[in-house]
Amino acid sequence: MGKKVMVLGCGRVGSFLAWELSRDDFWEVTVADRDAEPYQELASRAGSRIGRFRAVDFSSPGDLAQALKGQDLAIGAAPGFLGYRVMEAVLEAGIPFCDISFLPEDFRRLDPAARAKGIPVLADIGVAPGLANLLVAYGCGLLDQADSAVYYVTGLPAKPEPPFHYRLVFSPDDVIEEYVRPARIRKGGAIRTVPALDGCHPIRFPGTPLEGIALEAFHTDGLRSLLETIPVPDLAEYTLRYPGTAGQMAFLRDIGLLSRDPVLLSGQPVVPRELFGALAYPKMRLMPGEPEFTFLQVEVHGRQHGEPCRHCFTLYDAGDPVAGFHSMARATGLPCLVAARMIAEKKWYKPGVHPPEDLGFDRETATCFLEEMSRKGLAVHHQVRNGSR
Repeated sequence: MGKKVMVLGCGRVGSFLAWELSRDDFWEVTVADRDAEPYQELASRAGSRIGRFRAVDFSSPGDLAQALKGQDLAIGAAPGFLGYRVMEAVLEAGIPFCDISFLPEDFRRLDPAARAKGIPVLADIGVAPGLANLLVAYGCGLLDQADSAVYYVTGLPAKPEPPFHYRLVFSPDDVIEEYVRPARIRKGGAIRTVPALDGCHPIRFPGTPLEGIALEAFHTDGLRSLLETIPVPDLAEYTLRYPGTAGQMAFLRDIGLLSRDPVLLSGQPVVPRELFGALAYPKMRLMPGEPEFTFLQVEVHGRQHGEPCRHCFTLYDAGDPVAGFHSMARATGLPCLVAARMIAEKKWYKPGVHPPEDLGFDRETATCFLEEMSRKGLAVHHQVRNGSR
């Protein structure tokens, strides 16, 4: 019998996680969710290999902790607003946990509980945050002196179409938050908060699969734990979109259409963002078979042997059209699966609640992680440039 693993959530990424785990005899898989319909759709494609289903209400930590009994490991793919309660329930059950939920609370508050239980928890272990954190830590560790770290990330349609030139590849509300939530960066050694969409500039990525594609980059608030764990003077996350997106979304934000605060319309309260979503989200839906890609580039600058040096890590994925999973599900899910396997095999097993960069601080662990990613079909390409930038 394989290691018993429960996937908590059967959405876009949770379905991919269940699919991949069920293809590996190392695991015995149970999928948990409140709604069985996504699981049934997945099972119709995968057949009996997809594992069992268990109906669980994640908003009830006691019920979830009870469902987790007997499992060897859990993987969290629940909505972010439920993430903290889910993590508490997993800790109550006393089993290792890998989570991609992007919970808004500070997950490190649960570190004492995890240490007391003697179990490892990896939070934010997706693509960004997640793999990006690991690569920032790994790149800084390769230098004698790290001066700056920046990464660029996106998931986009290969053939952009108006009006938004974008397709939804994760939670619609989380996408909109990128356009309204102020972003934290570090500049000149000080943490600064800048407006959403700040720092917008045109950018290209020569020598990558995106060569020849014009994009724009703007600050987003995804650094999270990196602001405390990576002490370089300059640190930033940029999200990439097709040109014109930042201006378009800034206009919608500034007139209040992305606000959650109700306004009166003909005497009735209306939430502007809900109205926007009802009109816009169907136009942003990713169509079956539509070509798309996920791209991540991490750049760490500093000095090696007294000379300027840059480490650049690039990931590109165009999805799996055969299995029907888009690239963001793969790029988010595979780092989580690699981490879960490393914990299950005790290749990395440190009690406590850890951010993804804790895997990157250890060079041997990071190398093992990236090699396994490559074996799973998601290679990270590493380039070193010595001399001036």
